[in-house]
Amino acid sequence: MLVNGKKIASEILEELKAKIGAGPGPTLGVILVGQNPASLTYVGAKKKRGEEMGIAVKVYNFPETITQEMLEAKIQEAVAAGHDGIIVQLPLPAHIDRQKILDLVPPDMDVDCLTTANKQKLQQGTPVFLPPAPAAVLEILEYHGIDLTEKKALLVGMGELIGKPLAAILRGRGFHFDEIYLGHGNLAEQGPEADVIISGTGKAGLITGDVVKQGAVVIDAGTAGTDKGVVGDVDTASVEVKASLLSAVPGGVGPVTIAMLLRNVYDSYIRNNSTT
Repeated sequence: MLVNGKKIASEILEELKAKIGAGPGPTLGVILVGQNPASLTYVGAKKKRGEEMGIAVKVYNFPETITQEMLEAKIQEAVAAGHDGIIVQLPLPAHIDRQKILDLVPPDMDVDCLTTANKQKLQQGTPVFLPPAPAAVLEILEYHGIDLTEKKALLVGMGELIGKPLAAILRGRGFHFDEIYLGHGNLAEQGPEADVIISGTGKAGLITGDVVKQGAVVIDAGTAGTDKGVVGDVDTASVEVKASLLSAVPGGVGPVTIAMLLRNVYDSYIRNNSTT
């Protein structure tokens, strides 16, 4: 069975739309540098989905040649505009100090959870926000009634966007799992023993049917650009026939990730407007 990420995301967004209602709602600022085609697509999707549910999305688009100093000043201007959330669309040009730019976003506006402060809070078990992509993985598992308590889970790839934060969340919730870092661990041995495989390496076709147990749950959270377009870590054709549930690319984790991002914006908006 293939996960319908668009359906899951639609249900989340409809619920948020009903909560926001009419009138002034949350605002999201998006920092976009350059004209990277994939970035333009992602930002366009975030803007479209946000505005459909009542979140005003302002895109700050700067040329790829912008200097570090100028970009820092522009982000500070965006922060001063009082958005409920601010995201910096990645990747940034090579001459830009990525982490320094990300850390200019205040933790309570960092709805992508990419600042050093928020990553530390996540590792400590006191997150300000859950990172959208790992949150999307958990949302998909919950939606389909997959309880990791009694499952043997395997995380493939310990990157900054998927593996590392997801591992921190799972540890914080008391779940046990195995990890494979690229270059460390044996997928051929560990894969067939896992009830649940979650992969986020960005290495196209890494997970094939021969490393998947019959009836396993497979969540593909990786993306890679190829001459055939964007694909995931999983070879869908060989894995789909063995997995009881497969979240493939595209159409799986991606749409839900945007919904989780917008949920973070809404949660920030509620905090900013709560009366105590």
